[in-house]
Amino acid sequence: MKDEDLVKLAVRDLEPLLAAKASWGDPTKARRKRGGRDAPGNKMWISIPDGPEVTLVRTLPVTAWEASLLEPYGDALCELSDLKDSIARTAADEVALRAIAYQLGVTEAAAVESAIRFLLKAAVSTYEGQPIHLNLLLDLDLVAERSGASSLQELGQYSWYPVLGNSLETGLLVDKRGAVVRVLDVGSGPMGAKALQTADLRPSALRRLGGWSATGHRIVLSLTRTHELLIHQQGMLRYIYRAARWRSLPLDNALKIGWANGSSLSRDVKKAALASMTDASIGHHGACLAIVAKGQKQRFLSSDTVQSGDMWPEGERAALFAEHSFTALTRRQRLELLSMDGATILDHHGQILAAGAIIQVPAGSPGGGRSAATLALARFGSAFKVSQDGPISLYGIGEAGEPTARMTLA
Repeated sequence: MKDEDLVKLAVRDLEPLLAAKASWGDPTKARRKRGGRDAPGNKMWISIPDGPEVTLVRTLPVTAWEASLLEPYGDALCELSDLKDSIARTAADEVALRAIAYQLGVTEAAAVESAIRFLLKAAVSTYEGQPIHLNLLLDLDLVAERSGASSLQELGQYSWYPVLGNSLETGLLVDKRGAVVRVLDVGSGPMGAKALQTADLRPSALRRLGGWSATGHRIVLSLTRTHELLIHQQGMLRYIYRAARWRSLPLDNALKIGWANGSSLSRDVKKAALASMTDASIGHHGACLAIVAKGQKQRFLSSDTVQSGDMWPEGERAALFAEHSFTALTRRQRLELLSMDGATILDHHGQILAAGAIIQVPAGSPGGGRSAATLALARFGSAFKVSQDGPISLYGIGEAGEPTARMTLA
């Protein structure tokens, strides 16, 4: 495979996967590995064998977890360079899959890769005319003495396999050899301490399943009815496979950065906002959520950006909620609030200022209605947009006082 084809493949895979902007050119220094990150922490690279270097940059710092994907991706990409073009082009779609399997499983990468392939195959199949929903619970510390099926491939021969492990709290337990042990219910009993620590940022629908991965060397793979594959490890949602591309979700890292220039938010407000944006993304609910920065509330209220009838605590919608603090609402209540047409707007304490609000945007604003509303609200602090197809974007006040892109997730 030619260098230019390897570069195109790396750009195609890694720009959506890491929400970064790619460029390429001659290497600036000798590299001992085929992928890694450089200081100050938002710059990554992939080294093409005897060829150019692909550089990826983004605003969000790169976590150690994300950086651990780059070397196995570079290694998998390197293997294509020695293959004939006809074979390499077929294998090109599997470079990211193999890198992710190695990152998740290391010495047990084969079991992880097998599980991912099984679910991707199930994603294009149906059961009684309906999309298949299935959870695989991989315990890479487990060697089971007895199993129900020697492998996922053996299980897949039975027409009834899609009805097992397909609820929000059940899954098929798979050991390190790839044997299917039994159907496991993770919904009984309290969550452990480690699972509780990360529960706030997991998708609400998968809090129990994702929590199972918080201890040991465990991985949860969930195939949704929308044909998306979600992967949890260490109690965190790590990856989503949607629209034929892998995407990472460094949610813990997103808590640490500033969302607007010169403004700070409490960790509780950030957690509530990020968790709700994740729920909207997984549920494919388009959403717009804005947080007015400290010192910007009066300017916002006098701007006529929102009609007075949409402001809280007045109106019928506000009366239907006992709590007017966004952080005090349950995850399901927040999602229902965000699912209404219009924007949800909070102050920097998390108090709801407006919900279902129609935003007055300047004439000639770029993009669609939700994009224009998000940018208009970001002038007062920070604003999230969740597209109907899932991606999450955050904009915030920049140094010049204008909205700037802060991060993109999923």
